Amino acid sequence: MHPHTTAVVRTPIRISAGARPFLLAAPSAPTTPKAARDFVRAVLRRTPLAPLLDTAVLLTSEAVTSSHLRTPRSADILLRLLTAEHGVRISVHDEAPIRLPRPAPAAGEQEADLGLLLTSHLADDWGTTPFAGLPRSTSLWFELRIDR
Repeated sequence: MHPHTTAVVRTPIRISAGARPFLLAAPSAPTTPKAARDFVRAVLRRTPLAPLLDTAVLLTSEAVTSSHLRTPRSADILLRLLTAEHGVRISVHDEAPIRLPRPAPAAGEQEADLGLLLTSHLADDWGTTPFAGLPRSTSLWFELRIDR
């Protein structure tokens, strides 16, 4: 969790029989964030979850862009979207055998992951989960819920 945020207890998305999974696999390329945004937009546009659309697209774009910048072009980026009656859970994982070094911040600048900062402020819940496959890495996930 980002140090400037406070932990809030929220009810996690409950996976019910009506939950629907969607999966997008794409190469780590400059066009992948747009493909991910279009994918999320297409899934959520005509559902009761449409009020979550703008936030879901923004956070997905940040997560996929971050993944693309840290991975070589030989890697695949996996986007998993799970819709439930009252919300959506999106996870982003890359299958990179190696990590590219992050560019050093310019003189006087702090290194910050603005995507994680946005996620910590806009998502109802978020975190990382170890990914079961090789290579050993983690998936970033976030949940958005419709207020009841």
